[in-house]
Amino acid sequence: MSVSFHLCQPGGGASCGACCGLYNFRDHSRGALQARLQRHTAALAAVAREPAAFHAAARSLAAQDRAEALFPAVRICPLLGFLPQSAGAPQGERVGCLAHPRVTGGVDLRDCGVYRAEVCETFTCPSFGWLGDAQARLIQAACADWYLYGLVITDVEFVLGCLRLLAWECGQEVAPARLQAHPAALAQLTALFRLKEEAADGSAEPEGGGVFGRFRPDADGEPRLQALDYAALGLHAAPEDDVVVCLGALPPSAAALQEARARVRHRVQAVAAALQQA
Repeated sequence: MSVSFHLCQPGGGASCGACCGLYNFRDHSRGALQARLQRHTAALAAVAREPAAFHAAARSLAAQDRAEALFPAVRICPLLGFLPQSAGAPQGERVGCLAHPRVTGGVDLRDCGVYRAEVCETFTCPSFGWLGDAQARLIQAACADWYLYGLVITDVEFVLGCLRLLAWECGQEVAPARLQAHPAALAQLTALFRLKEEAADGSAEPEGGGVFGRFRPDADGEPRLQALDYAALGLHAAPEDDVVVCLGALPPSAAALQEARARVRHRVQAVAAALQQA
């Protein structure tokens, strides 16, 4: 499988800046990231469209961002912000590169960020190779805003885990086109995917360590995969566990894990029920 269209800016309200480090902060809740993007956007709006000025502004913004990074080894580009208003997407609804020539009016200032322009032009994230067009279009339809879309489109294990649970619940694989064809089912799928956003609302943990999906910083700040310790919890694996682990902080007790499984299962069942009624 592979995606044949541009995942970063697929159209409509969906857009993604994950490869620019959008979610790489100890607090990557919607409100925190919205404020950060607004700060980037306002700061760069007042800067002359030439390399020296953009470099200086980018360095200042980058210093603030690095101090709050979740994974120090993962780059955060200060040139990411809210794109100017365009057809069907008012300002504040799409994220993207404020140094891209389509935004600046012609001059390419992407070299002022943390990547060279050539890298930005050619990079594709793993989701391009791990998802198919139908799955990606389904995510675009179910997550028609910059924050939720970016969280979901970049977590293939979460997406495939949700669709696998839905197939088990329905007794057969559910074609993405079928979900898109039924508004009630699509709305319930959005609620299922919103588990990612609900988990991110608690991303800033008291100890400041933070967690993102399956990953937590190790002693050196490098991303470390998390896994459920079934022996310590006194439980066996369950079908919902792949999705539960993708949501972030691991349930600390058997009761908490059972509750997390039930939350996932309830939302999957809601999607299946909406399909049955369609």
